[in-house]
Amino acid sequence: MKKIFALLFVTTFLISSISNSQTRSKGSLVIVGGGLEANNKSVFNQMIDLSGGATQAVFAVIPSAGGAPMQSFMYFRSELISYGVKPENIHLIPVAMMDDDSTRDVNESEWKNNGNDPHLADLVRKCSAVWFTGGDQLRTMRTLIRPDGSKTPVLEAVWDVYLSGGVIGGTSAGAAIMSEVMIGAGTSIAALSNGVVRDYSGNDLPADSGVLVTRGLGFFPHGLMDQHFNQRARIGRLAVTLMDEKKTGNPGSGGATNNNLGFGVDENTALIYYGKEKKMKVAGVGGVTMLNTKDARISQIDKVSVISNLLLNYLEEGDLYDFTTGSITPAEGKQSTLGKEHHRELYSDQFGILSPNSVSFRDLYTIYLADNKKVDTLISTTSTGNNSGFMITLRKTVATDCFYPGKPDHSDRYTVTNIRMDITPVHISVTPMKDK
Repeated sequence: MKKIFALLFVTTFLISSISNSQTRSKGSLVIVGGGLEANNKSVFNQMIDLSGGATQAVFAVIPSAGGAPMQSFMYFRSELISYGVKPENIHLIPVAMMDDDSTRDVNESEWKNNGNDPHLADLVRKCSAVWFTGGDQLRTMRTLIRPDGSKTPVLEAVWDVYLSGGVIGGTSAGAAIMSEVMIGAGTSIAALSNGVVRDYSGNDLPADSGVLVTRGLGFFPHGLMDQHFNQRARIGRLAVTLMDEKKTGNPGSGGATNNNLGFGVDENTALIYYGKEKKMKVAGVGGVTMLNTKDARISQIDKVSVISNLLLNYLEEGDLYDFTTGSITPAEGKQSTLGKEHHRELYSDQFGILSPNSVSFRDLYTIYLADNKKVDTLISTTSTGNNSGFMITLRKTVATDCFYPGKPDHSDRYTVTNIRMDITPVHISVTPMKDK
């Protein structure tokens, strides 16, 4: 009976999501990878401008994912006010599951059914922007989607704002919910080692279980979304989830969406999507990693994932991507580094605390590969214990290009296109040297 109920939930919600996908919005999305700082003028100013400007913007804030929902609301409210939004135009939409210890007179866990409140729905419809705070994305799904898979009145109102030209935004968990297929939990190593989990019903997925994949709210129509991307090394879990969707042909990212694309948004960074134009722009201090699985393949060795021929692109502040043409336009002032690369140093794996510099995944394909005169192929290995691990191979292609500001401002802002990536399980053996 439980399986029938779950199937009804998924089927009903998928039909609803795909229907919305086919009547796409005139509105915009501001999808922040977490850790949005108050001094990030680029993200805040663009979001407020899209919402009608500081004097006219009206925000609904939904802290449904938060473990301390009132604190999340008050923090974001203070940031909006610092950018000129009128305090009376910032509305708390009390939908949440967790009690906030900072509010002695209110038990926020009693807000769990408020998604069904028609008066709150009416308030949302009067707003030009809706913001989802961070926390646990599964809480948002549980409070805004009914047990039969249908939308609550508050969620219907959020969709009305979006379809009529408003802004929907969110950070961290508020970013995860944006796509129709949602990554709920899991690490890259767990995903590569154990694959996708779809039927977990507990509150916290065990760390070594795999990557939890469920339904999201479906505002973003062009693929999967992941957040805290570079900071938490989530390339593996996004790749595994994308490849599983491709292999199984799940409809969650099909229909009007592109089930080949995945987007990893860094912290303090926003993917801004313009629904009417079907374009996106990056804002903030980090970047957005794009994966394309169109020509990629997945197999298994001893039940461990082997992924080959992924295509990787990377965009930063001001870079544009057109979903209609598939073209990338680097930010103004960036120039190709082909033939005039800035780097010539070789890369060596960084395995531990004796390494003088930590190297991120972003550094691998920017500094050490795309903008490097001496390197066409780069290999990086990660140990997972028990003499095993994963090897990432990054390769330049004939179409690879790299763009960098013509007048460097010491920010190392890159645009990188058409890098090929393979992820392969390996045995790792460490043998002490012996005196001859």
